[in-house]
Amino acid sequence: MKKNTITIFALLLNLILIFSIFCGLFTVPAAARNYQPEISGSFESGDKLYTDPGILEEDEEDTVDYYQYDKQWLRYKQQLAPGEYYYLKGQRQQRIYEHSQTYDNLNLELEGNYTFYLTERLRNRFKLLLRDKDYLESETKDYQLARLQYTLQFDFSEKHDYEILVQKQWTEYELSPENDYRLNRLSLKWGWNFSENLDLDTRLQFDQQLNNQKSGRTDKSGRKLSLHFKYKL
Repeated sequence: MKKNTITIFALLLNLILIFSIFCGLFTVPAAARNYQPEISGSFESGDKLYTDPGILEEDEEDTVDYYQYDKQWLRYKQQLAPGEYYYLKGQRQQRIYEHSQTYDNLNLELEGNYTFYLTERLRNRFKLLLRDKDYLESETKDYQLARLQYTLQFDFSEKHDYEILVQKQWTEYELSPENDYRLNRLSLKWGWNFSENLDLDTRLQFDQQLNNQKSGRTDKSGRKLSLHFKYKL
């Protein structure tokens, strides 16, 4: 899936800039007039030590590798009201390995988020993520991903809050479509302010991966139960 990835990323950044200018020129909703839109970004570059766990211990000289990376992102955000906002974010990240060149990759992402209240205690969140990942020396691993996520949050009382998350993801491989798959996720969370010093969060998550019928692989499903706590000493 070879493309002019620099051109694609430049196009994403231009879309964000055009979107921000458009929002600045035209009237924003009355609820947002008291909030100034903001553009934020980051430029990062460096190198890291990498260990491939798949290499045998006797090949110790080959177990260590370095990769150079650079990462840039740009985000336009508009606050609408307390707890309500939307943003559009574009990101580019590249990794170049010294030895494991088949891992070299370029990752482009575009993400949108719209969060707003339905009622005083009921809040919606819609998130969309688009990703294009190119493996520069291993084209068969190139893929494109789209992820749509919806979250509903309900503040039941001062002590209890609930959250439902529904997510669908589509992953497609251009040169090996038999590896395409879909991922569905359902998550339920219960937050409990047990006392003045103790907060508890319980989450139950269900995952389902549906593979392409031509892949010969069976579908996968999983469940996860987690409990998080925060205690003030």
